[in-house]
Amino acid sequence: MLWEWITSTLTICPPAARRLGYHREPAAIRARARRCREAWAPHLANTRHLIMEMAGRFGRGGTLLVLGSGPLLDLPAPDQLLRHFGRVILADIAHDPGVRWAAWREPRIILDLVDLTGTAADIVAGRPLAPHCDAHVGTAPDLVLSLNILSQLPLTPRALAAEEAGETAADTQAAAIVQAHLDHLARLAAPCLILADVERRWLDGGGHIRRREDPLAGLSLPGDRLATWPWTVAPPGEIARDQAMETTVAAHLLPP
Repeated sequence: MLWEWITSTLTICPPAARRLGYHREPAAIRARARRCREAWAPHLANTRHLIMEMAGRFGRGGTLLVLGSGPLLDLPAPDQLLRHFGRVILADIAHDPGVRWAAWREPRIILDLVDLTGTAADIVAGRPLAPHCDAHVGTAPDLVLSLNILSQLPLTPRALAAEEAGETAADTQAAAIVQAHLDHLARLAAPCLILADVERRWLDGGGHIRRREDPLAGLSLPGDRLATWPWTVAPPGEIARDQAMETTVAAHLLPP
C-alpha cells in the first residue's frame, strides 16, 4: 500500500482528474498485474504481438499514437516500436513515474496528458456531460492504438450517473462515452488498431459463469476483426475467494 501511495503521489494528472482519483489507477493496475502475472501473461503477449504486426505493416518512420497508454504493460518495448516509428506519443489521463522515466530516457517518447472522455472537468464543475475528444486530430500519425481503454473510459462517469440518476441514465451516459471515443478514432483518419473488451463475465469459485456484462454499452467495434481471446483479469482470490472475472478481448483494424 505504501508503494501504491508513493507512486500515485508522483503520478502526473490534470487537477480535475486527480480529484476523481484517476492518479491512483496506474499504481493499482501495476499492483494487480504483479499479483495476477500468470493469468495476465497470455493477454499481454497477444496484445504485444498484434501491435508489432501492425507496426511492421504501417510504420513509416512517422508517429505512433497510443490512446490509453496506461503503465505500458501491454506495449512492446520502446526500442522495438522505434524501429518502425520516429516517435511514440503516449496519451492518457495520468502518467506514473515508470512512464515518466521511460520518456526521460528516450526523447522520442512524448507524453500527452489528455482526458479521452472529455468529461472530467465537467464532472468536477457539476456541468452536464458532453463526451468529446479531438486530441491529435489532423496530425496524420502512421498508426493509432486504442489500447484496452474503450471499456474503461465510461466507468467513473457511469458510476456517478448511476448514483445521481439511476441505471438507465448511467447506461445512456456509458454508451455516449464509448461512441465519442469511436468517433474520435474515425476523425484521426489513420489506421487504428482497437483492442477492447467486448464481453465481461463474472464466475463463481468453480468456474461457472454467473453473470455476463456488455462493457461497450450495446455498441460494436468498427473495422475488421483480427482476433479475439479470453483475459482472466481477476482470478479467484483477487476480488473474492469464490469469485473471478474474465473478459473477451477483440482486436479490430479500423482503416483510414
